Amino acid sequence: MTVDSTKKPAKIYSSMVELGKELPVDVYSKSGFLLLKRGHYVLTPELKQKLINMGFAEAKQEVKPVDKPNLNDSKKHSLFEDIAFLQLRTRSVLYHALATPNLEAKVNEIVQALLRLAEKYPNALIASIFLVPFSEYSVAHSLHTAALLAILTRHIALPPRHRETLICAALTMNVAQVELQNELFSQQGGLNDAQKQAIIDHPIMSSAILREAGIEDQLWHTLVQTHHESWDGAGYPFGLPKEQILPPAHMLHLADITCAKLLPRRYRSAQLPATALGQIFQRKDTEFDQSFITMLVKEMGIYPPGSFVRLETSEICVVIAPGPKPSEPLVAAIRKGDGPPYGEPLLRETHKPGLKVTGPCSANEAKVRVSFLAHLWKC
Repeated sequence: MTVDSTKKPAKIYSSMVELGKELPVDVYSKSGFLLLKRGHYVLTPELKQKLINMGFAEAKQEVKPVDKPNLNDSKKHSLFEDIAFLQLRTRSVLYHALATPNLEAKVNEIVQALLRLAEKYPNALIASIFLVPFSEYSVAHSLHTAALLAILTRHIALPPRHRETLICAALTMNVAQVELQNELFSQQGGLNDAQKQAIIDHPIMSSAILREAGIEDQLWHTLVQTHHESWDGAGYPFGLPKEQILPPAHMLHLADITCAKLLPRRYRSAQLPATALGQIFQRKDTEFDQSFITMLVKEMGIYPPGSFVRLETSEICVVIAPGPKPSEPLVAAIRKGDGPPYGEPLLRETHKPGLKVTGPCSANEAKVRVSFLAHLWKC
């Protein structure tokens, strides 16, 4: 998109760009190319200075407070863009927790965005876990866990603010080991003693960082401190028995493990969702609450949105949404076996004869860019 050449662009000035706040205008380069859209957050002084030095706005563009995205706007866009933007905001609070003014409010803003997406577009939010690219595992994992909890808690009766606090805890549970998680994402060998101790300590250290940053909500701290406690008593850092683990902490533990299984590492592929969920289901009653696992399977399905399957036609498809039965999702075919991708994804209703799902397949088999699929989930 470019600026209308019939309008004289106006130079961006300093007071128009506030750190930590949304841009009130679209910012263009002098040659007319869009640099940053209205509504995006300016998170660093360097970015602010770059926009001031290089940026222009349309002369008649009104400078006014930015509205929250209208998810029913007729001008549709991919929700994956929103998720990619939430990654940037999550990174900012995780890396700069102690330097972020009013951290609690910043975390809550991200949580409210996830709750809005979970209520209106749960399929797209689940798909984003599998499909939206990420550059840092620690940021992606925290956001994925929070997103999954936003979906799982849609139909659970919780005391006021407990749902929001649970998702806040998911976003910040690993704030003490952000860089270590990224390091371990690529590490192929075993853990050294320092890494083992840092992992054991991180629930307490994360809570300490949050307290230093001004977080006083005791439930938030309890959930962060106990998100690695397990029903079998082998969790850490306290080794709590089942009876002493709060149900929301147990749900956070389950979501944490689920998302860890679904994401790849540099040294291994992600587990197929059916395999990961099957492994978790086998540990019901001893390690996980059966009702939570039932809820997880109900929300994600056998073939979650964003995962890939193969049909009787030999076509490889991406799952868009659940179908009339767990084994019959709505899918879009993207290629025939090892053939080239279709010009556009083609909808397939897997309850129809000859179009049944024969099984899941990996993203590597799909061999398709996310940009080719993103428009399947619009708002």
